[in-house]
Amino acid sequence: MKMVRSLLPLMRKLWRSDGASATPFVAVAMVILVASIGTAIDSGRGYLVKSHLSQALDAAALAGGRVVFQATRDDDIRMFFNANFPADYLEATVTGPSIQVDANGEEVALAATAEIPTTFMRILGIETMTVRSETVVRRSNRGMELVLVMDNTGSMSGSKMNAMKAAATDLVNILYGQRETMPNFWVALVPYSATVNIGNSRSSWLTPDDPSSLYSAGGNWKGCVEARDQPYEEAEAEALPSVRKWGRFYWASNKNKIYKNSQGTTFPPDNPWPSVIEVTDNNNARGPNLGCPPAITPLQPSKTVAVNAIAGMGAWNRGGTMGNLGLAWGWRVLSPAWRGMWGGATPATLPMDYHTPLMDKVIVMLTDGVNEWYDYPGYAPGCDGISNCPSTNQGSANIPADADYTAYGRLSEGRLGTTNKSTATNRINSRMTSLCDALKQTGVIIYTIVLQVNNSATQALYEGCASKPEYYFQSPSSNDLAAIFRQIATQLSNLRLAR
Repeated sequence: MKMVRSLLPLMRKLWRSDGASATPFVAVAMVILVASIGTAIDSGRGYLVKSHLSQALDAAALAGGRVVFQATRDDDIRMFFNANFPADYLEATVTGPSIQVDANGEEVALAATAEIPTTFMRILGIETMTVRSETVVRRSNRGMELVLVMDNTGSMSGSKMNAMKAAATDLVNILYGQRETMPNFWVALVPYSATVNIGNSRSSWLTPDDPSSLYSAGGNWKGCVEARDQPYEEAEAEALPSVRKWGRFYWASNKNKIYKNSQGTTFPPDNPWPSVIEVTDNNNARGPNLGCPPAITPLQPSKTVAVNAIAGMGAWNRGGTMGNLGLAWGWRVLSPAWRGMWGGATPATLPMDYHTPLMDKVIVMLTDGVNEWYDYPGYAPGCDGISNCPSTNQGSANIPADADYTAYGRLSEGRLGTTNKSTATNRINSRMTSLCDALKQTGVIIYTIVLQVNNSATQALYEGCASKPEYYFQSPSSNDLAAIFRQIATQLSNLRLAR
């Protein structure tokens, strides 16, 4: 600018000089030359500002796309923009960025302007120039087979169950947006407790010698199954019903057994029935379907079906927690070895092969507790809360060191090779670890969530099960679940700069 001011008196002097008739033309030429050079320099400064503005908007839009459903989205966008466009860069004054997000959260549009003071162009009366930039990031779902493996044990009752259902519904709504179906997008649900419900229409998957006639006194078989002996329970390809069938889950009554302690106090027998269990949140409920959660919803295309299945979940008391069984059935829902086996709304072409181009297989698994047998305090067959147990005044009628009925039967049956509760937990965890490792080897993506779990072994189990460290989440309260599921929904999307 100082150079322009120094040239102006010289050009006026040359214009007024009588010594040379060509002088005015030289002066005009100099003005034109200076203006041209100045315009080029100022235009270059404008180009640099616009380039930095575009880069800052791109970075901010991508950051916003990754947290598009979080309450902090707009703050994050502005933070990334400011970090990538330094204050007072080339003396630019920035307006924006403006932020627009569509109803489905699939498109984030940003725009900003920058006003730059000119230098050389001021001799032409142009003191500022304005540049504008805009960018659009589009979020799109990848093709996906998604299975939600959700804890439906009794400890999930109340606020935890309500929060899980709301967060899982939010996840589905985010992924579908306002659409009822999407191309190559399928959702399944596997509720689990100490057993898994495969659906009572799948009796052909059961061993033919099941004592199904015993249910005649207490209602119908709800659909839960026992675990099979190794290696069939965890094997994936070998787990087909044509190779080894399942036994029907049947919580037998102990109504003919009366337990007394040394003082002669009679204890309630374990689950007298008949009664078919269709209520939750009740440790006093009775068999033979006690602790049996809702049935699996296999892969299907409808948002409404998925949302309704989530709404149908509930906390089913007694038995305990067997997360490895939920994960095993989650795998069967995704395994191409099970293609065409699920029927109903699941197309015969599903599940697809592993590593199908442009398709992902994803499991989102949540628990709120340790894998273990539960022993209802103060009730047979176990001794939890019972004084002077196992001593009684009935000799051979001693209360056994036992726990509730599960997919592995009673603890006293030793189907896991032990009758010790702590050792049984370790073996369940070991089986779950093997499943996690095998699933990840096939390319299945695993997200894990622990809700209000303070047990370090369980935290380590679920963290090790996740496909990546950032796919493992600890939720210290039910209120944190919504943000976690929204973060997972965003991670399951592709982000690209569309404009």
